[in-house]
Amino acid sequence: MLVDNLMHLVDEINDHDLGKISYSEDGHWVLGDDSHFPIQLEPLSHIDEIIIYGTFVKNTGEPIYTPILASMMLENMIGTSLTGYGICPGPVTFTIFSKVSTLTMTPAHLVELVSGMRQLIDYIRLSTSLSSDDADQLDKGETDRLLPTGQVH
Repeated sequence: MLVDNLMHLVDEINDHDLGKISYSEDGHWVLGDDSHFPIQLEPLSHIDEIIIYGTFVKNTGEPIYTPILASMMLENMIGTSLTGYGICPGPVTFTIFSKVSTLTMTPAHLVELVSGMRQLIDYIRLSTSLSSDDADQLDKGETDRLLPTGQVH
């Protein structure tokens, strides 16, 4: 299903609880508002897949609205795959993403994916705020508790 059609169908669901659904001129979608952490959707060119992601500033947990690829290049992040999701912990930001096919996706499935990603982001935002309180850690990249040992590529 085309992403535009899918998003219009999701917007017609009255109780989706995703917050405001916004579309930008470059085909980028944002689901969220002041009460809902923004989850962003980037359609991949010429294939029926999208990247769903959320990015936040590590020390405050505030969301940022920047495309994931720009974030990864700017911070030279290294991604780690965690069964269906991926994480990119940078020096300043933390991004959680998932690449999914839109061929068989339904509006209800997309709502479920976005809700699950928000729960994962909320957990990681809490974890990063707790680990940023450790003032004696000199190099957070080496001792970040969110990354299992040996999982970084």
